[in-house]
Amino acid sequence: MAENSSPTMAPASNWEGAPKNASPRKKRRRIRAAVIGALLVCYAAGTYYFSSHLTPGTTVDGVDAGMLTQDQLVKALDEREANYTQHITNADGFDLSITGTDISLSGDTKAVASEAFSRSTAALWPLSLLTPQHMLVDAKVSIDEDALGKIVNEAVDAYNSEAQAPTDAAVRFDDEQGIYVIDEESIGTAIEADPIIDACALASRELREDVTLGAEAYKQPQVTKDDERLTSAVDKANGILTSDFHVTHDGENVATFTPAMMREWLYLDDDLELSVDGDGILSYVNDSEELTDAGNITDDEHVWILDPVGTADAAYKAIRDGKDSSEIALTLIETKPEVTPGAKERGRHIDVNLSTQFARFYDTDGTVIWDSYFVSGNVAEGRQTPTGEFAIEAKETGRTLVGADENNDGKPDYESFVNYWMPFLAGDWGLHDATWRWDGEFGGTTYQWNGSHGCINLPFAKAEELYGLCKVGDPVIVHY
Repeated sequence: MAENSSPTMAPASNWEGAPKNASPRKKRRRIRAAVIGALLVCYAAGTYYFSSHLTPGTTVDGVDAGMLTQDQLVKALDEREANYTQHITNADGFDLSITGTDISLSGDTKAVASEAFSRSTAALWPLSLLTPQHMLVDAKVSIDEDALGKIVNEAVDAYNSEAQAPTDAAVRFDDEQGIYVIDEESIGTAIEADPIIDACALASRELREDVTLGAEAYKQPQVTKDDERLTSAVDKANGILTSDFHVTHDGENVATFTPAMMREWLYLDDDLELSVDGDGILSYVNDSEELTDAGNITDDEHVWILDPVGTADAAYKAIRDGKDSSEIALTLIETKPEVTPGAKERGRHIDVNLSTQFARFYDTDGTVIWDSYFVSGNVAEGRQTPTGEFAIEAKETGRTLVGADENNDGKPDYESFVNYWMPFLAGDWGLHDATWRWDGEFGGTTYQWNGSHGCINLPFAKAEELYGLCKVGDPVIVHY
């Protein structure tokens, strides 16, 4: 190559015809600007549109409000209220439908629509398209609670008429185990109106159409198996039935109540306390010959009979308190005249006390084997019974006693037939029955003005008893 030669240049013709402003970077800029402009126009148009409309997918209290204006939303909410029906069910067949009209349902739909639009920001409409809004607005719904209560109560009453009521836990005697046990409570299928009314009212205010009732709507048992009153009653009852119960007199057993008998008398009262059937015990006591006989007690100066009410009450309290015995109760029906001093020590004899008009027959050991009130000789007529120590001279039955002819009319002053005659003095004075007297005449002061001719008049039964006990020769001591 020659020195100082010029570099080779491309032909000018290679650059001719190249377009002006044809840079790729500039083209991209122009496209980006056009897109941004279009987006801004769309955003502006969307912002303008959604300033009066809700974005697609928006719900207001469950109502599809997408693309609706505020007025259109009010109309949609009004239509939902007008067509509102609530359906209430449970797992056991309760089924009730209530319309908004039934309960005068009414809400402030304009306020709801206004609140919904106030929560919607038009400038953020692109985000709302990506994440639709689901608004819950207090619709300030009002209902006629009285109407709702009436509807629910009527439906519940009709349902409960065929439903199974709850069953309380209860105490039962188990024959196989031979003890009291607790049967568990059960809920049943009956329901309560109040919790249903509350659930329906809440659903109405939220305009929910389906209400499924749960356990809160079922009637609950009032007494459960864990109730301390039941467990206490079972423990107490089983404790009572571990052994026999004894009714005693002076510590001696008179009657026995077996566990099987007492089981019939145990029950739970209204407060679930273990109680004893006092009437049942009283019925048993009244029918018990053993207790009646044990209560017939006589000593030298007293006569008792069984007090059934007192005896039953004592047993009732003892069983209730977990004791194993109680004493019989007695009623004093007679207090006899005082015993003649020293009579017990005289051996076998008949003591006739004219002052008390009461006679006692003592056996050799001083035991009284017979006693009786009597009527002695008439004091007013001077026919007092002779006093002294005598003896039974004879024993006769079916004897007619003939009096002297003191009035000299040629006839005996009296002729008295007696069933039992036991003379003790000269064959003229003795002990005998006097059937012509009534029971109230024996004892007391009858002898002072309406006494005998000198004999000892006895009630028929007492004379018969003495006749069977005494022997000829038995001493008779008559005294004041």
